[in-house]
Amino acid sequence: MKTVAIIGTPALHKNYKAALENAGCKAVIFPDSSYVKKHAEVYDGLLLPGGGDVFSSLSEYKALPENTLSRCKERDGRAGRFDDFHLTLEQLLALHLFYEQKKPVFGICKGMQLINLYFQGTIKEVSNRNCHRRAGSDTMHPADNLPGGFLHALFGPHMLVNSNHHQCIDLSGQNLQVIQHAADKTAEAISHLSAPIFGTQWHPERMPALSRQDTSLLFRYFVSFL
Repeated sequence: MKTVAIIGTPALHKNYKAALENAGCKAVIFPDSSYVKKHAEVYDGLLLPGGGDVFSSLSEYKALPENTLSRCKERDGRAGRFDDFHLTLEQLLALHLFYEQKKPVFGICKGMQLINLYFQGTIKEVSNRNCHRRAGSDTMHPADNLPGGFLHALFGPHMLVNSNHHQCIDLSGQNLQVIQHAADKTAEAISHLSAPIFGTQWHPERMPALSRQDTSLLFRYFVSFL
C-alpha cells in the first residue's frame, strides 16, 4: 500500500489522514520533516494541510536553509497573526524534498498557499468586501473550473466549494496555473504545469456530501499519482 506523509499537527489533522485512507492509501502525520528526510524512500507523496496565515512572500521565510528554523520566533509584532513558523518552515522543507524527488504533493488551503510561495508566487489578504471568506465557519459558494484542468475533468465546468480563509494567492508562482476561481476571481485551485503538484484553497476533507459532486474523488485523484 502506498504511503503519504502529512506534515502537520497530529491532534488537528486527523481528518486529512482519514480522507487519504478512505481513498486507498496509508497516511502518517509528522510534526516536522526530520523523519521523512531520513526515510524518504518510504513515502510516496506529501499532503500539506490547512492552518494559519502565511507571510506574503517566500523571502520573508529567509528561503529554505535549515538554519533558519532557529529564527522562526524572531519576528516582529505581526507574529501573533501567523501560524507557527517552525511548522511552516518544516512544511516548506518537506515540499522541497518531495519536489526534488518528483513525488506528488497535494496542498489544501494554507498548503496551497505554501506551494505558491515555494514557486516564487505571492499571497495577499482577502478584501473586507469578500466577507464570506473571513475566518470562521465554512461558507459554500460556486466556483468555475477552467477547461483543461483536472477539476474540470472530474467535476465539469462548475461546482460548489467551501471557504474559510482570509488570505489568497496574489501572483501565481512559476510554472503554476490557476485551474479554478470564484466569481470574484480568487484562485480556488492551482496545478503545476509539469510536476504532480496541485492545491485547493477549499477543504475537500470536510466538504458536505452533495448529490452531484463527490469531492473524495480529489483524494483518489491524488492517490492515483503515488
